Amino acid sequence: MQKAQKNKLAEQAFHLYLKERLIRKQFHRILYRPDDLPVPGLMLATHGSWWDGMILFHLDQSVLHQNPYVMIDEHGLKRFPFFSRLGAFSIDRDSLKDVKMSLNYAKERLQEGSSVWMFPQGEERHQEERPLQLASGATYLAKAARSVSIFSFYYSFSHEQQPDVYIRTRQIDIPPNRTSNQTEFLTAAMTRLYDDVRFDAMSENVEAYQVLTQRTDPLPVKTERWLKAVRR
Repeated sequence: MQKAQKNKLAEQAFHLYLKERLIRKQFHRILYRPDDLPVPGLMLATHGSWWDGMILFHLDQSVLHQNPYVMIDEHGLKRFPFFSRLGAFSIDRDSLKDVKMSLNYAKERLQEGSSVWMFPQGEERHQEERPLQLASGATYLAKAARSVSIFSFYYSFSHEQQPDVYIRTRQIDIPPNRTSNQTEFLTAAMTRLYDDVRFDAMSENVEAYQVLTQRTDPLPVKTERWLKAVRR
């Protein structure tokens, strides 16, 4: 496995680039709704898009400020090795030895009081896919965490040419049962949150959300200017 090589300067520089050059160009709004205020611990997120990791990093830099570690697939970290400077460490799910090393590394970070992000679905799955399929590593790490928070994203097109991203989070208490029962509990909790944020997006319940980032000059405005210029 590849360990994280966190660098504050790299985090600050990348966040500025991410926010101004990527997120503002690709999305209309990033919306955030905490049912409970996340505290440092294990952070478990749904994984419906490649953007999820970038959005989480933006959320932490903008609001949470927890300086987390993030478990990502080994192939992804090899493709983007710079991410190790942002707190990413790898996991190779094809190697049992590597899985154990990655989980123990994450456990050590939790025991030190750091936050650890992971995507228990293990890979990107469509946001409408049900039932959710979660790996057991999340419940293993939950035993070492002071708290467990779950996060869900929903990417939604509405009245703009770019999508909104709805982020909703809440804390959960995983019962001290057998691993299989804990996985069932976690699956049900993450499914409920996924469905809740989906309902928020469908009903356009924007008032319940904090706007983290919003495009100041929506694409329709630029399109209208271009059309007016063409008519002249």
